[in-house]
Amino acid sequence: MLGIRYVSPTRIVFLIAAVVFTVLAGRQLYASIRTASISLVAERIERGETVPNDITGRYAARAVEVIEGHYCRSDIVAAGVTLVLTQLDRQNVNGNYDAWAAAASNARQYLRHALSCMPTNSNFWLRLAAVQSKIAEEPVSIAEMMERSVVLAPHDQGMILSRFYFWNNFTSVTLSAANTALDSDLTTMLKLGDRCMVNAAIKKINPQLRPIFDRTWASVGEGATARFRQRCG
Repeated sequence: MLGIRYVSPTRIVFLIAAVVFTVLAGRQLYASIRTASISLVAERIERGETVPNDITGRYAARAVEVIEGHYCRSDIVAAGVTLVLTQLDRQNVNGNYDAWAAAASNARQYLRHALSCMPTNSNFWLRLAAVQSKIAEEPVSIAEMMERSVVLAPHDQGMILSRFYFWNNFTSVTLSAANTALDSDLTTMLKLGDRCMVNAAIKKINPQLRPIFDRTWASVGEGATARFRQRCG
């Protein structure tokens, strides 16, 4: 009668770990293969290359399909964000409302997925707020998204200047709802921001933001704002 061969617990654990790592590596490889074209097109857009509308639309649709695969890898998610936002930016709400509505819905859906993967990404909260503002005026909801963006990146100049662009285009109702976050951004921008970059950003301030901006300008004081009178090269 053959004896039973003893297998140590350590060897069993090692074999299980090896199988798990192999499966995970396989899934990552599959994800990379499936989304490689999405990443390539997104990189072309980010480099400023010309990408035809039909290609952008096709790969934006593929990016939305990524949600079904539950992919949360940062590079895959970021590439999808680039595509769905580009697709939305290229739509004309007056020329083809149905196409614009579909692109807006896809962008919102994808950004929610992106935030489920990376809830601390300040830029994704900003983009979701911007998309929501295009779809429907929901001041409280938009204000909450902007507040999260500010909390997550309160001193990042690039993010503050990006947010300023959208602050400058939100309605007065939304600006009022997001008063605390807006005041934080404007104060930080005027006190700590690069003089020339801020000057470029504030060249044109829309009427709904102007009184709030002027109050902040006065509140930070002459010592902080005097530098903005200097010329930039």
